[in-house]
Amino acid sequence: MRLYYLFLSFLLIFTCIPTQTKQNKAIYDDKKYAVLFDVTNVLIKENQAVISKKIGFGKLASYTVTHWRNPGHRCLDMLATISTHDDQKPRVAIKIQKRILPRCFVELHEGEKTCAQVKIEIAHNIELLHTKKYFSSIKEKNLMTDIMDLVLDPNMIGACIEPVKSSLQLARKLKAAGHSIYVVGNAPDELYAVFQKRYPDLFDFFDGIVISSHIKTVKPGPDVFKHVCSTYNLNPQDCIVIDDLEESVAIAKKLGMQGIVYDKPSNLIRHLKKCGVRF
Repeated sequence: MRLYYLFLSFLLIFTCIPTQTKQNKAIYDDKKYAVLFDVTNVLIKENQAVISKKIGFGKLASYTVTHWRNPGHRCLDMLATISTHDDQKPRVAIKIQKRILPRCFVELHEGEKTCAQVKIEIAHNIELLHTKKYFSSIKEKNLMTDIMDLVLDPNMIGACIEPVKSSLQLARKLKAAGHSIYVVGNAPDELYAVFQKRYPDLFDFFDGIVISSHIKTVKPGPDVFKHVCSTYNLNPQDCIVIDDLEESVAIAKKLGMQGIVYDKPSNLIRHLKKCGVRF
């Protein structure tokens, strides 16, 4: 009889183990996350055709033929060089394609300076570079100036950006599955205002929006993510950051969040599923 009860006890224990595992799996599958979407290159992107048209196809073609360089990359190289100037060394390293932006650009994204003010500073630094024979020709210098004039005109650049439809569709699916979704990005206030005017209802379905120039701090600094968590009462361990910059994702992970470096939609969905997101 004792052996019978002992056998029955073991049977009950081992019968309950799969049930408990299934329950844990069900809880895991049903967990809801807070997904934080970056803005630039994740929710919105440049329309290269429109940008080329604004600058001038002929001007770009002429430069490419005579210089054999990508004007966009050359412009970023120029900004990275300006960031080494004593008065333009940034407090926080914001990068575009691994090139560091000058301090005035950081201050623009922090809401400390206007586009017009930054335009003056960049023009001054372009002249300094010109005196040091940085540019290979006057044509190159003029093209870099034209690109900067476009980038620092909110109305002009506002016409050159467009939503990333796949990311917005994904955000809606996550929302429908019960996850919370947030916009968390670096953006000058003037540009964000123009984008809002152009696409007034685009971000309405998000649970919250945090823009760097509104809170006076930028990514990859940690204060942006801390602000999101404190403002919306989020647990960092329940947050997943989607950002195109490795540095921002690294900071998010240090704060206890999960992070995904965005490159293309198919990879993003795969990484979200790896993080445990079900939708």
